[in-house]
Amino acid sequence: MIKGESFSIDLQNTDIALAFSLLCTKLSKWNISFLENMELWLRGATKKIFATKVKALDTTVQNELLSKLKSEATEEVKAQVGKIKSAVQACLMENEPLQSNDETFMPILTTNMCNLQDRVTEEIIQKLETISESHCSSTQLEKFQALLEQEQESVLQALIEKSRSTKVLFQDTELEEEFEAVWTKALSIFDFRPSKTDDITARVIGVLRENLNNRGLHKHIKKLDSIGENQTNGFQVYDEHFGYRSRLKHMFEDNNRVQRVKAQQLACSIIEEYHQFVENKCSLLADFSDSYITELLESVEKALADNSLEIRSVFEVDLKIYLCNAASHDFQELHDRFAKDRELLTCISATKSMHSAEFMYNFRKRDQCQRLAQTFTSMVFKPTVLDYVNGPLGTNIAEEILSKTQEYQSPHAIHQSLLEELIKDDNFESFLEYLTSFDNFRQRKIQETMEAHLSESTNISIWRQQRLGEIVGKISAAVSQTTEGGSGVLIDAKPLLEMVCLTLERDGDVVVEKASLNGPLFSFTTEWDCFVKYLMEFLAIMRLNLVQEFSQKVDVAQLLDSLSIQPQERLFDKVRGCDKKCPLCQAPCDEDTGHEVHKALLHRPIGMLPYDPSSVSYIGGPISMTNGNSDHNKDHQVSITCNNLHCLYPDWISSTNDQNNQKTSDYWRYVLARFNEKFAEEFERDPAKIPVEWMKLTQEDALGSLK
Repeated sequence: MIKGESFSIDLQNTDIALAFSLLCTKLSKWNISFLENMELWLRGATKKIFATKVKALDTTVQNELLSKLKSEATEEVKAQVGKIKSAVQACLMENEPLQSNDETFMPILTTNMCNLQDRVTEEIIQKLETISESHCSSTQLEKFQALLEQEQESVLQALIEKSRSTKVLFQDTELEEEFEAVWTKALSIFDFRPSKTDDITARVIGVLRENLNNRGLHKHIKKLDSIGENQTNGFQVYDEHFGYRSRLKHMFEDNNRVQRVKAQQLACSIIEEYHQFVENKCSLLADFSDSYITELLESVEKALADNSLEIRSVFEVDLKIYLCNAASHDFQELHDRFAKDRELLTCISATKSMHSAEFMYNFRKRDQCQRLAQTFTSMVFKPTVLDYVNGPLGTNIAEEILSKTQEYQSPHAIHQSLLEELIKDDNFESFLEYLTSFDNFRQRKIQETMEAHLSESTNISIWRQQRLGEIVGKISAAVSQTTEGGSGVLIDAKPLLEMVCLTLERDGDVVVEKASLNGPLFSFTTEWDCFVKYLMEFLAIMRLNLVQEFSQKVDVAQLLDSLSIQPQERLFDKVRGCDKKCPLCQAPCDEDTGHEVHKALLHRPIGMLPYDPSSVSYIGGPISMTNGNSDHNKDHQVSITCNNLHCLYPDWISSTNDQNNQKTSDYWRYVLARFNEKFAEEFERDPAKIPVEWMKLTQEDALGSLK
């Protein structure tokens, strides 16, 4: 509806009214299009703002961009409104009824369009400022959260390491204290945008004025005008600080010098306490508070009350003014430092409890994660590693000894070697053990040989470290294959740990001890990639510890206890033969396993046989071997007892090699002689040491066998 009174012309004219109505309709559409274009422009400007990385304290980039966008917005609005003005002007010129009244319509329309331009420009600028501020605040909030996470991560790592080394379970109160320290540090080092600060001098003067009024010292109020000025000199004591009577009383004491010195010392003491007071307040990481001045003034009053100097109230006023003047400067620096973006600080403070809960949750989960990773390593990985490392070690040791020594190639070789050693050692107990407990004697000698070899061998460490590297590589591969399915998400760890073990057994050809997985110990949810991180750390630590252990000198007893295959047993199996003994002289069979007819190349002489009438192998008791007439018969009878062995026992044959017989005879001749000599010596020294079966052989019988 168009009101005629709005114009100085008569709109009752139908042609003019219709033309103006059409113009207004077009103008409305142009305005809508103009506002849509400006909204589209604002979206583009918003993208530019959010594409800019705003630094915390360096707002130059932000301000420059905002100023540029404001100018562009002003020009864009002006250009858009200019187009509308041109279109309106064209309509007025094209329409005859309106053209005749151009001087009337145009000023009114121009004023409206100018108002539209001003209004839209102001709205766009306000929106730009709001968007820029929002972007700056959100960016700073993100930066603070990143800083807080960084500080938290550092503290969490330290706490995890402490928990790992001390095995201590932290309480919630301890974790809350740790977070409080992290939070305070993050706030203190974060670069907030500076905001407008107020001068605290007026606040300091207000507190001091109230104090003086309350103490009835309002007559000195004018002195407060000096607060805020720079104090070039220290506090000075004057005569006016003392009453007339006090000055008269001490006038002869070097012009009241003693009183002034004491007062100056008191003032210096109070000023020193003030400096400590300021230092303590500034270390609290909190903004200035009026209560600081109140506390300062109360401490001055207490110090003066505790002193017996005769001083006037003006001394108190001057000292308070001096200290408050200093405080206005010192605490102004503190206030400026804490004059932060209040809105952002409020927003950050509102998230403190959430971050505290996240901090405690993250520590609990990580601590549980690393503890269970350590447990899994010690209960599953380490036994598997040791079994893999030590599995073939016993066989390797036995094969190395066999490759370096000839006496373990056959039963005959070990028998001959033992006899040679008996002759070399020339020890009665060894002779006795060899004859009475040959198997034990042989096993003891094998054990001694093996222990001596282990104490000198350098290959043990090489073998163990080589196998250690192999099994650690297989474990790492099994863990890596399992990691692919559960990275970065909360997941039940037990099925994945079982999968690790199955993969290790399948691909690594390793037997894994999985008994500990049957219980509830490893049934927990965790971030699998975090658990794997700790698992690999403890695997590396375990490897380093084992490398160090393997590099040290071999503890033979400890090493043998850890071997599933005992090397001495492998050596004994190599030389034990078939365990059959000659039925006449008890000499062990020298043939390897897998034979039907037994043969002993080193039969024992008659004089070396224990006296045992109940034994089927006994051939008549101790006999003298001097009944042969020829030397050949004599030597033969001394050395050999089993010439007709095959006739008596078909599954036994005597050696037919004359050279071996001669060698056997030589061995046993010497052994027999030395045995009889030792027998006689031991019998004379301590008859109790002689076994009862050997007591049947008298010294004369034993010696007679050599005649």
